[in-house]
Amino acid sequence: MSEKVVLPRLNLPGQKTHWAVVAVIGSGVLVLLMAAIFLLVVHSQRSTQEAEARAAEARIKEAAARIEKSKLEAIAAEKAKAAAAAAEKAKPAGSVATGDDASKAGTAPSTNADSGKAGQKKKPHKTASRTIRTTASKAAREPTESTKKTDASLDALLRGLK
Repeated sequence: MSEKVVLPRLNLPGQKTHWAVVAVIGSGVLVLLMAAIFLLVVHSQRSTQEAEARAAEARIKEAAARIEKSKLEAIAAEKAKAAAAAAEKAKPAGSVATGDDASKAGTAPSTNADSGKAGQKKKPHKTASRTIRTTASKAAREPTESTKKTDASLDALLRGLK
């Protein structure tokens, strides 16, 4: 046993990885990177679209609220206009004097048939809020005691009850 045994030398290509394996791993990393970038872009576009949709819904709700508010103002204006018309009807009827009162005052009693369209009030061109304020203040005023006394129809009615 004194002879030395010589083992054959295996010449391996080294401890480096093969270039094909490096290419496969590199392409895999590149695909993953591109997928991550694609997902970020899609996410940002989706969030932008959702934000725009929320803003559009908010504008729609705001417009609906404005429409509802204008409807309520129009209804209030119509009520105020009706109250003003009722006050106007009460005012000419209250200012009509009986024959005795007219002779004392030195004027003839006026009738609605004589006035025609001249007695009608023209509709003012105002905004709804101004109309509400002015007609509400007119409606708040009550006829004075003197106009209540001179109403011919009330006097005739009261005479009939006596």
